[in-house]
Amino acid sequence: MAGANAGMKSLTQAVDPEVSVIIPCYNYGRFLKETVGSLQGQSFKNWEAIIVDDGSVDETAGCAAALAQQDPRVRYVYQVNQGVSAARNKGVSLARGEFVIFLDADDLLTAEKLQAHVDHFRRCPLVSISYSKFRYFSDGKPDTLFANYGLDSHREWSRPVSGFGKESFPVFIRKNNLPLQAAAFRHSFLKEVGLFDQGMRALEDWDFLLRCILRGAYMECLKDKESMTLMRVHPGSATRNIAFIGYMDRVYKNVGIEIDGLRTSSNVGNADFYEAHLKKALIEKARRAKKRMFRERKSEAVDCVIDVGFLNFRELLELYRKFGFLNFVKVYLGALKKYLSI
Repeated sequence: MAGANAGMKSLTQAVDPEVSVIIPCYNYGRFLKETVGSLQGQSFKNWEAIIVDDGSVDETAGCAAALAQQDPRVRYVYQVNQGVSAARNKGVSLARGEFVIFLDADDLLTAEKLQAHVDHFRRCPLVSISYSKFRYFSDGKPDTLFANYGLDSHREWSRPVSGFGKESFPVFIRKNNLPLQAAAFRHSFLKEVGLFDQGMRALEDWDFLLRCILRGAYMECLKDKESMTLMRVHPGSATRNIAFIGYMDRVYKNVGIEIDGLRTSSNVGNADFYEAHLKKALIEKARRAKKRMFRERKSEAVDCVIDVGFLNFRELLELYRKFGFLNFVKVYLGALKKYLSI
């Protein structure tokens, strides 16, 4: 009994946690015990977990309250449903730690991850974002890990990046190079960056990381290969149930606003650099959109050429403008082939 009391005392003595782990939760109560358990199994003990219940209607409230009662390092707060960005913002406002980690309520951390990040920050004062490797696992099979969300590959898709914006921005503006759950942040740096965009229900993590980069983040990857975030894939995963394409324009718009801010503050050199890479990303986005539209409408375009006639230059010019030269040639040749086979 005395040993148990001593153990509880050691937990309650951590009145100033070094690491704040923010766990937004919406109807993921069934995973909370395992997720918090991965924190309780950390070799580094001086942490706090802030579970932000974003208006859940499942067992989240009961599970979170029980975990908070059993372990004084766990805190539970409730808010009316506002989305994951608002939940993370709430967690940041309550965080007391010098370092902050955002952990989704269905994900896990390997046992050395917190210690590795704390050591990294202590060893490298320049680093504002320390990040680890990450792996995906199918619900119920945490020992079988994959490098991709589709659970069918061990090939890394994330490119290791270290440095300031000129090293990281060209990589991140093309796509989100890093799951937010794999990163740890200096709390002081988060205060400079500001809040997650609460108007975004998807890609808010990519938007936030790009803002971090544009606000001067120095990011660096852990060398410890055993320290990882393990991300659960299951039918209710948010990633499976959100259409992302509609939010991309907002990300690029926010980036443009940040770049304009740099230019206004006389940081013209960096602004020009970032703007050039933003323009490349927008050109690439337009190219992908045109390619996607071509795939979806190729058959329709072939029939259109046959219907309007192979020498109807006015109508054909419209197709040329819509799809570009190479795709127009493919459509025209496809129409000839189909016409001759009829």
